[in-house]
Amino acid sequence: MVLGLDRIERRLSIAGAGLAVLLALVTLAQWIRNIPNTTTQSPTHAHSCANGFHYVTSSKLCEMTSHASRGEWEIRFSFIFVIALCILYFALRRKRAGVVCFSVFLGLGLGVGTGLVFLFLGVWLIIRAYRLQKYGEASFSSSTRVAKERGRSRRADLSTSKSPSTRAKSVSPSSGTTRTVAPEPSKRYTPKKPRRRR
Repeated sequence: MVLGLDRIERRLSIAGAGLAVLLALVTLAQWIRNIPNTTTQSPTHAHSCANGFHYVTSSKLCEMTSHASRGEWEIRFSFIFVIALCILYFALRRKRAGVVCFSVFLGLGLGVGTGLVFLFLGVWLIIRAYRLQKYGEASFSSSTRVAKERGRSRRADLSTSKSPSTRAKSVSPSSGTTRTVAPEPSKRYTPKKPRRRR
């Protein structure tokens, strides 16, 4: 169960693979149309911009437009599409490790923004696997309930168990006095006494 995927995890993994395929198709459309990339930065004093940037009055920002090469779009499309197929393959096979690895890899490759969705998917699957291995339950509420029950049973066992001592005290019912009684010898660790010669 730890290495596999349950119904909810499998559905979300397939949804993540579908989102990755959609991103690959958007990248393909940008590759075909060769949409330019726009880089913005805040202007310095007196509305002056760095070399290559021009000041836009409507947005009050410095912008620079550049066209990416066909090779860059091709690499980006291939990267997203291949990893999306890998996530879909491992999600259909219910392999947790494969989905986690490729989701985190895609999230790191896409960076801040869209990549956070795939990073969250990979980390979420790791956390659920940890809870499932430790508590036997993957959800947060169920694992918390199991942890509380184990804590209560552990405290109950500690309160009922007696601390080991070398000598125990017993009370005589007739006299009411307290006398010390030596503990019984351990059969496992106490050496046998040698026999006396007659």
